[in-house]
Amino acid sequence: MRNFYENAGVVAKDVVLSIPSYASNVERQALLDAAEIAGFKTLRVINESTAICLNYGFFRKGDLDEKTPRVVAFVDFGHSKTTCTIAQFVKAKCKIICHHSERNLGARDLDYAIMEKLGEEFFKKHGCDPRKNDRTRLRMLEGIEKARVLLSGVPDATVNLEYLMEEQDLVRNLKRDELEKLCDA
Repeated sequence: MRNFYENAGVVAKDVVLSIPSYASNVERQALLDAAEIAGFKTLRVINESTAICLNYGFFRKGDLDEKTPRVVAFVDFGHSKTTCTIAQFVKAKCKIICHHSERNLGARDLDYAIMEKLGEEFFKKHGCDPRKNDRTRLRMLEGIEKARVLLSGVPDATVNLEYLMEEQDLVRNLKRDELEKLCDA
């Protein structure tokens, strides 16, 4: 962080740092220690979801009413975690109504569910299970992730893995509806 500021020509010694809300006290203290070693004075450590809400309120202050509150939900669905924060905004104030983080729920869990489904189909069709081999499992997860990302913008995507196992290809069209059903399970 210090190098970034120095390269940008910014002279700053006071910082406000954000950290995931599920971080332990030991992790928070490690962040403070690292900032001190880097030569920064940490004014405050805030949850990253609070920082997102403050950013929203700062850049939308012209859209906010002084008396009628606006309630906004912020959902951060990442690779390995999910965070949901509900905040209330009026012109010059932000109030966090509720917040929940699930440290072990993310897109990788969706990829894994799809891999289980496609692996079972491949096993039934070809008699060999790609889920049992580390290399084929990683190749499946990589192809599935690409298809899942595409499904956020298109109704279907193809998982195409040539020579996945025992010279057999995995070619499977995946529909968004199918992904949504797996998410419900």
